[in-house]
Amino acid sequence: MLFRGSIKRSTINPGGATRVVELVQSEQLLSMGEIFGTTHYLSSCAAISQTLMLAMDIRKLRDTVRQNQELGCRIISALARQQCATESAVAGYHYGMTGTQRLLDYLLELAGDRTELAGETSILLRASKKMIAAHIGMTPESFSRSLRELSDTGVIVVDGRHVHIQNAALLDTMNGQNKQRLNFCRKRKGEGPLSSRAPSSGALVNHCGRLRLFSQRLALAWAAIVTEVAPIRARTRLRQFEKEFERNLVWLDRLGQEGEFRQSLDAIKPLWACYLQTMASEVITESLAERVFGLSEEMLLATDGLTACAALLAGIPAAHYVNMAGRNRVLSQRISKLFLFRELSCLDEQISNLSLASLQEFESNLQQLAMTGNDQPEVAAQLQIVAGQWQKYIRVLCPDLSHAGKVKHARIVLAEGERLLRCVDTTVKLFERLT
Repeated sequence: MLFRGSIKRSTINPGGATRVVELVQSEQLLSMGEIFGTTHYLSSCAAISQTLMLAMDIRKLRDTVRQNQELGCRIISALARQQCATESAVAGYHYGMTGTQRLLDYLLELAGDRTELAGETSILLRASKKMIAAHIGMTPESFSRSLRELSDTGVIVVDGRHVHIQNAALLDTMNGQNKQRLNFCRKRKGEGPLSSRAPSSGALVNHCGRLRLFSQRLALAWAAIVTEVAPIRARTRLRQFEKEFERNLVWLDRLGQEGEFRQSLDAIKPLWACYLQTMASEVITESLAERVFGLSEEMLLATDGLTACAALLAGIPAAHYVNMAGRNRVLSQRISKLFLFRELSCLDEQISNLSLASLQEFESNLQQLAMTGNDQPEVAAQLQIVAGQWQKYIRVLCPDLSHAGKVKHARIVLAEGERLLRCVDTTVKLFERLT
């Protein structure tokens, strides 16, 4: 009986290959089918994290089941659930279900019944990605691609071994089915979230807005390194954000849009090169910090212009709301950036004014979005989650005795800012689908 931790059950095929039968991370009786249906074990079991287990004598367990009707009924129910899961796996995995769908189903299985209409459900992947891929019948490469697709569609946010399932994004609101979960069917070759096919108006606004977002996340990561607020993680994120910015920039360039959109996009490229070069400087001085800060603001202005242009090209009110939700997404990171940069430069007055303006804009945008999303239950519920997290974020911006110390306070601010970002990012995706 597993009480705490995680284990894997595996068998060895006739060819000598090891096949993972089951990954268990919840409290349960292990190998029930073998206990009650065979004369010997067909699988082996190994711990993949620190575990707490109880070993029982099979003969005594069987005798107890015969004598205790309640226990017998509970075990029958558990075996029936396993049987249903097995039948579903056979019917689904071998008859056209995509790797992305399999991975999503696996993550939801780990989440259990905790998912709600909005907010997020966080799970911890205790097993390695290679082991999970083998368990659900995928190669590690396919697993990575599926993880990327779920991230690109806004269904999950991956942070190391932690996966944050965005509950509202699970619903198939794009097709007007509020009660049905997303289904990831097979795509034609070359089709995907960043394929060369023409995106919807909402998707175009969102992708432009992601450039705007990463312009601030880059500066925030750079400031975290300089101020030594989790510098190792910040360096990893800085490289990651650089790749994401470049990836989105290349994708937008390949769309072949002309006119004002092309002019706005072309204006970003030399600024981006200068931004990268400045952040790569090894000698940290106050003047360098001011230069990075100034470029981050210039990048924000340039990418904001591109996003506004995309919203204008769409010609529908819904695209405006995608842009507005995206503004709040970037403001969640800009405020954190301003919080860190006030320790690095002589820009106290400017940063104070920008912080106040950003806080006021976020509040105003949130109120306007709340008035548009009330006819969509999942949007209204998600906006309430955002409002609650926003209040938490505001409270930690002002230090008290529980936040003593600059580094500790900064870590708390950045952590709450990340939670706020995930909430708002899901809101952007929901408004994108409404276009």
